[in-house]
Amino acid sequence: MTPGPGEATGADTGAGAPPPFPGNAPPPPPAFPTQAPVGYPSTGPTGTADGLPYATWGIRVGGYLIDAVIFLVVLALFYLLFRHSHTLDVRLMARRGTRRRSFSAVPFLITGVLWIAYGTLLCGSPKGQTVGMMAVGVRVVRDETLAALGYGRALARAAFEGVLRLINLLFLLLGLIWVLDMLFPLWDKKRQTLHDKVAGSVVLRVRPAG
Repeated sequence: MTPGPGEATGADTGAGAPPPFPGNAPPPPPAFPTQAPVGYPSTGPTGTADGLPYATWGIRVGGYLIDAVIFLVVLALFYLLFRHSHTLDVRLMARRGTRRRSFSAVPFLITGVLWIAYGTLLCGSPKGQTVGMMAVGVRVVRDETLAALGYGRALARAAFEGVLRLINLLFLLLGLIWVLDMLFPLWDKKRQTLHDKVAGSVVLRVRPAG
């Protein structure tokens, strides 16, 4: 007998037929694992939740050296400007029978202040990059949210690193703390320096290698 309109056939109501999906909505699509952008390593111990990897120690050193060369030029210019100045004279120790030489500490103080201002303004900006960071393709952000670091944290980060550099210049043994700070990303899980940990910041790769 042919079923009438609206009547279910035996095939439709058989035991082997799947139950109707609630609300007649289509089933959800199969879940696929998220992948990091092309050119980046997959997320894991060295990657953040959104797939961007932490910057390696070698890349960070490359960016730091670019910034350091810029400020060596700045220091040389101030040194030439103050080469005949006796303000804040620093006398170098000399052997017997040799003349002691002195130089003004003003160029170093000015350059140090500019270094902190440089790190504060550029790392604290929405872009979060110094010139060296732009060159190697990294960016500094907040550790917890990966949002822009902000000027307050950028100041703490730059000032702490600047103080460690000053200690390194003045005291040989205590200066090893600055060396430890620079080497810390080699074994840290998030590849942070000590001044990153003080400011709650991390440095991410924002441009793939190659």
